[in-house]
Amino acid sequence: MKKHTGMKKAGIAAMGMLVGAAALLAGCGSEKSPAGGSAGTSSNPESKEPLKLSVMTLMYAEPPKADSDVQKKIEEYTNTKLDISWVPNSSYKEKVNVTIASGELPKALLVQNNKDSNILSAVRAGVFWEVGPYLKDYPNLSKMNKSVFDNIKVDGKIYGLYRARDLSTYGIIFRSDWLKNVGLSEPKTIDELYNVLKAFTLNDPDKNGKADTVGLTEEKTMDGFGVVASIMGAPNSWEVKDGKLSPDFLAPEYFEAMKFYKKLYDEKLIKQDFPVLNNQQKKDDINQGKAGAVISNMIDGAGYQASLAKTFPGAEVDVVSRLKGPKGERLPGGVGYNSVFMFPKSSVKTEAELKKILDFYDKLSDQKMLDLLGWGVEGKHYKVEDGKPVFIDQKLQDTEVGSSYLQLQIAKYTAKTTGKETPLMEKYGKMIKDNEAIAVNNPTNPLVSETQTTKGSELKPIIDDARTKFILGKLDEAGWKQAIEQWRKAGGDKVIQEFTEQYAKSGQ
Repeated sequence: MKKHTGMKKAGIAAMGMLVGAAALLAGCGSEKSPAGGSAGTSSNPESKEPLKLSVMTLMYAEPPKADSDVQKKIEEYTNTKLDISWVPNSSYKEKVNVTIASGELPKALLVQNNKDSNILSAVRAGVFWEVGPYLKDYPNLSKMNKSVFDNIKVDGKIYGLYRARDLSTYGIIFRSDWLKNVGLSEPKTIDELYNVLKAFTLNDPDKNGKADTVGLTEEKTMDGFGVVASIMGAPNSWEVKDGKLSPDFLAPEYFEAMKFYKKLYDEKLIKQDFPVLNNQQKKDDINQGKAGAVISNMIDGAGYQASLAKTFPGAEVDVVSRLKGPKGERLPGGVGYNSVFMFPKSSVKTEAELKKILDFYDKLSDQKMLDLLGWGVEGKHYKVEDGKPVFIDQKLQDTEVGSSYLQLQIAKYTAKTTGKETPLMEKYGKMIKDNEAIAVNNPTNPLVSETQTTKGSELKPIIDDARTKFILGKLDEAGWKQAIEQWRKAGGDKVIQEFTEQYAKSGQ
């Protein structure tokens, strides 16, 4: 990324708007808990006037109305008036750039990667508030994981609130009714997964007499590839090798994963147009009965089950995550968070206002708010049976709450009151906890490479594009190696050097 002053100002602006939208989203509260209890009164007793909070955040469906029941409840509980800019996940990064160029910043900005070059430059230019010293004053914020805060630090300081996530939530979501139809059992190895995907493609798993199904659906970001590569023994983005940091794509296991994906593509066992698909289109492939499996966050399994059951009576969904590979059971571990809410000084003028905004996010971690954002409104999205909440219409809840307002929450979305769960939900809930033991860490999580900061957006496409071309048969092994050399010469070797030096200093 070029370091022109105009670009910096633009980036700073976009960040501010994002933060503002996120904060706005976080302002809706619930009057009743899933167990039927009443919520507390105003969360800001020191001020009778509502806090006006602009937020920019992402969404996964249609934007909700500002007068929705959920937003009203958030605003009432937190004594806040929210002004939320909703941005589709598929175009979020582009919108950030446009927002940056506009020069207008929200008070709370959701940043998907706070180590991106433009964000780091803005932080070091003094654009955002440092919030670390204030966290101890809030009952919920003070309990957030300190190791995860270490992962989002920049130059040893905390410049935002991370959205907590479990370490290892990815697995393979598949049509278990199709599995029965083709006479196979749950896969336990990569080879068995291949056999399942082949049968889902060739053996008429939906029994409609047509060759209209495919084994695996994927999208252009290829999130599933990282899971497969890890199972096959590749590092999680980076590894320490002979005392130096080394990127995953230099590992032979990574190339083996590429060959596996190429085999799926050559045999048409994976969606042939996956390089141009987005997340919603990938979901549609499952929900419309076109594909039998997807590698995704296992929590998505419940949503797929709810959607499929309406269209295809008898459809059943299951999940599996622990496939045995050459190095045993492995899955890529996360950083413990997914995106960060940051607060621009140009929009948040005073320390007093910053404290009120932090109070807003603290209140969003009260159980009443966790339940509102996790379950929705009682009588509309969920009901109480045997003292436990259960969805009335999970698809409606996902559309009106989960795909939008839930994006305001900083706590884990699993922190809501445990409901009356289906066997599928109980299964993946236990798997997510158990998988922490096999989660492979990325050693660069808390590190910063200056070259990666300034050139990362230029370097990443070199490898990503070459990987896709190899899978599509447009690039051979020699071409793949040339792409690696191109990455090295364009700044990759410098990134390796800087990460290695940072790692040595950190004493990990």
